[in-house]
Amino acid sequence: MQSVKTSLLAAFRYLLKPLVRLAVKNSVSFPEFSESLKQAYVDVAIAQIRAVGNDPSDEGISLMTSIDRSEILRLMGSNDGSEFSSSVQRELPIPALLTAWHTGATYTGPYGVCLDLKFDPTDKKSGDSFIRLAAEACPGISPAILLDELLRTGSVQSVGNNYYRPIKRSYVPDPLSVQSILLFAQVVHNVCESAERNLRAESAGGKGLMQRIVFTNHGVTAKDLQDFDGYIRSRGQIFADDIDNWLSDRDREGDGNRINTGVGFYQYIVNDEDEIALSKKLQN
Repeated sequence: MQSVKTSLLAAFRYLLKPLVRLAVKNSVSFPEFSESLKQAYVDVAIAQIRAVGNDPSDEGISLMTSIDRSEILRLMGSNDGSEFSSSVQRELPIPALLTAWHTGATYTGPYGVCLDLKFDPTDKKSGDSFIRLAAEACPGISPAILLDELLRTGSVQSVGNNYYRPIKRSYVPDPLSVQSILLFAQVVHNVCESAERNLRAESAGGKGLMQRIVFTNHGVTAKDLQDFDGYIRSRGQIFADDIDNWLSDRDREGDGNRINTGVGFYQYIVNDEDEIALSKKLQN
């Protein structure tokens, strides 16, 4: 039988996959993601130490999290994690390549217009090739992999005969607004917060937060899925309006002992690959 820690680690890996997919699509590197994770560990440790009436210290936080004390001190003074260490801030390869393509004298023509580059050099003395650009801007990284990523994200387009043209100077694969990112963070945080609360011992016996899930056992057709989308949008909105009306009557300024609460609605479609991976991990 697996230990609680082993099961939790398998669950964390499963939970992180949608977040990592979002990170990869938006050029968030592993060092940057790792820095945010370390900051979250420190934030939680500080809150738990203060909850029992003690003052947080780098030694106490390090004991709880197993993060080195020097790292704790840096993280505690990092403006709540909005700043990253110089090692994390180092230039990412694809932005560096695009910058070189748009500004390098070898790769621009009259008036600073970017040259179309052939993937491989036409001769050994030629400097106007993508392979040479990749070697200068991103040494040690496969030019073919770089080009595939640039094509995938629409930063570069093929113009025929093995020539390529940059059409974007910045590398933002899936541009998102600050507002949409904030909403995403709040939704995921609140779902995880509610689920974690319901795992606590004091929530046993139905004492936790309301949690109901309705799902299929065998799946539905694509047509049924489309119909289901319309059905839940209609019925869900009616339910949401009823709840909003109930809360609105009570959501007003009063004494200081007020608790912010709400109900979230979301439809999900199972990612079979992630589900299978989790099942295998928990069975081991």
